[in-house]
Amino acid sequence: MKHSFSALLLTLLFALISVSCEKANQVQNNNQAVEVTITFPDFIFTFEDQPSNAPASPKAPSITGMSRVSPSEAGMNRISLAVFNSDNTLVFSTTKNAFVDEDFSEPISSSLLPGDYYFVAVIHKTNDASEAAAAIASTSQATITTSKLLNVFSVNQPVTIIANQPNTVLIDLGPCITSKFQIKTTDATPANVASCEVILNPSSSATSAYLFNPTTGFADNTYLYRNEFVLSDLSISTFQNELLGVNCLLSEASQHISVTVNMKDASGNIIKSRTFSDVPMKPNRITRATGSFFHSAATSSFTLSTTLDPIYEFEF
Repeated sequence: MKHSFSALLLTLLFALISVSCEKANQVQNNNQAVEVTITFPDFIFTFEDQPSNAPASPKAPSITGMSRVSPSEAGMNRISLAVFNSDNTLVFSTTKNAFVDEDFSEPISSSLLPGDYYFVAVIHKTNDASEAAAAIASTSQATITTSKLLNVFSVNQPVTIIANQPNTVLIDLGPCITSKFQIKTTDATPANVASCEVILNPSSSATSAYLFNPTTGFADNTYLYRNEFVLSDLSISTFQNELLGVNCLLSEASQHISVTVNMKDASGNIIKSRTFSDVPMKPNRITRATGSFFHSAATSSFTLSTTLDPIYEFEF
């Protein structure tokens, strides 16, 4: 009887040792970093041809309609990636610049401990080779510093890194977070007009550092956005039927803004100005105003569309 009891104790002891060793091995394995490969698979990117006479930017093809393309094929040339752990502590970050990084379209490699993370990515376009990729401070704040805001994509993607194996993370960027206003004048441009200035949110403050939430895609503030199109720079003689657009970030999913369009002479004097109020804007959508700019005395009016089409048009 004592023999059997001793054998039972030895069996239990060996079982406890085995379980303890197994748990120790698991803890040890979970404390070992694993290889992680981060890729940006093809995504839906909706945009239109830029005006035929507009200056082309590096690696920015002209694609019409809706296409499934890679970030580089879509003309994006900046990538910023930051990885935060479950305590919201930054554990990895990197940036890419298509103007200088030959591996811009290649996957990003890293080593991470197994566990839960937030992968925050911002991909955007700039025409200035000297401008840096977005700075990601947290899962809720990022900054793009640029002289002119162009298309931007962002995402905060939760990811679980699994122990004892290589991990591949596919970043799903989703739709563009920026919105664009375009104006198309249908009447002849007077001979003394040299440039067209388009200002979004004219009563707001201008900035070159755009703060936004990469998780929601919404801007921290309502910024002023401005672009001036000069006929001589575009190598054209008229603005008639040209598409002149300005990108912006919105502070909510649907926002109505004011837009001022100034036609100027060569000395910068305003020849004709029009203001459009209550213009409906949405992320990943173009709102286009079309009409007679110089010869119409009528005020603009339009009806809000309830569809989510990429382009919302109104006449003036």
